[in-house]
Amino acid sequence: MIHFNQIDANTFLTEYWQKKPLLIKQALPNFISPISPEELAGLSLEEEVESRIVIQQGEQDYALRNGPFSEQDYAGLPEKNWTLLVQGMDRLIPEVQQLLNEFNFIPRWRIDDIMISYATEGGNVGPHFDHYDVFLLQAAGSRKWMLSAQDCELDNYLENTPLRLMRKFEIEEEYTLEAGDILYLPPKWGHHGVALDDNCMTYSIGYRSYKGQELFDSFGDYLSENNLFNQMYQDPSWQNTQTGEINNQAWLNAKQLILSALNDDQAIQHWFGRFATQLDQNAHNALPEPLNEDEAADLDTFINALKQVDYLERDPVCRFAFQRINDGCVLYINGFEWPTDGLADGVIMQVANQDRIHADTLQRWSKQRVVAEWLYQLWLRQFIVLPEDEEQAECFDGEA
Repeated sequence: MIHFNQIDANTFLTEYWQKKPLLIKQALPNFISPISPEELAGLSLEEEVESRIVIQQGEQDYALRNGPFSEQDYAGLPEKNWTLLVQGMDRLIPEVQQLLNEFNFIPRWRIDDIMISYATEGGNVGPHFDHYDVFLLQAAGSRKWMLSAQDCELDNYLENTPLRLMRKFEIEEEYTLEAGDILYLPPKWGHHGVALDDNCMTYSIGYRSYKGQELFDSFGDYLSENNLFNQMYQDPSWQNTQTGEINNQAWLNAKQLILSALNDDQAIQHWFGRFATQLDQNAHNALPEPLNEDEAADLDTFINALKQVDYLERDPVCRFAFQRINDGCVLYINGFEWPTDGLADGVIMQVANQDRIHADTLQRWSKQRVVAEWLYQLWLRQFIVLPEDEEQAECFDGEA
């Protein structure tokens, strides 16, 4: 876990999370980025990777370019004042994905993604605010951050610019971050970060935000898909009601009908488990293809592999979470409720909580047929994967 220094994780969650910023000096001491600026630029050349370049051309004049890029694009950039941003790095680089273990004091299903930026001296994306929580980890070089809690409203955006930048930005706090430092920002805090050298890399560990309308629409879809809302609207008494009038009891009856669905706690629990683990479109497109059951290793070969590999791990694209419902655990994967018949709650919780299941646990689970069969189905879908190196692959005797 990151080092909070003067406070602990519980104090952070109570006093800072979604309330106010916090600078955490040397939260990850001696941190070394597992990816270089050159490697980051290389990824931005790929079609399936979401990337952007922002160039500051004047005080409030910014140019935005969307990837994929080419080597010629980089050759034409100015020496200073530009930033490369690449999304979803936790899905692309295992070492970046493992960084999320440092933030396990927040449930993993709340994570959106890790974006990595590289900037030359003066590079920035302008003053702006977000509607989500973010930890800004300085991975290399240094960056000056300016913060403001003022005017973080939709009517304070610059017009005729490709970026959502704040027109008015009154600086209230300033910090300079070096490698290993982290700045936490809650939603709706204006921030403006400027690179102080040509070696500036910043990791943005961003969390999901949910609009009320998004929740309401999703829950309505869930009720409809599962045929859970079949009640019919009932008229009130029409006595003493005029021809063109909607009387109070009419809309109160409609309200009561809607509230009957909102008061179904169990339906809301099951819906929210699906909602919280659903993938965005980019992640959905990056899901691995399921294995063909006729061509993949059979169950007994898979069980033999469980006894020999060092670990199995979740695919970094996938989202796992569990809920306790009716004294049992329900597992959700990628927006769906996954069958867990016959499984102990401890198995479900361990798979949902941990990125990797190690050899000692796999040895034990391989002897429990119901658990092994369940893991086999997850493996066929490639929600979990076994090590890919040649020595471990020999466990399949060439069948996988």
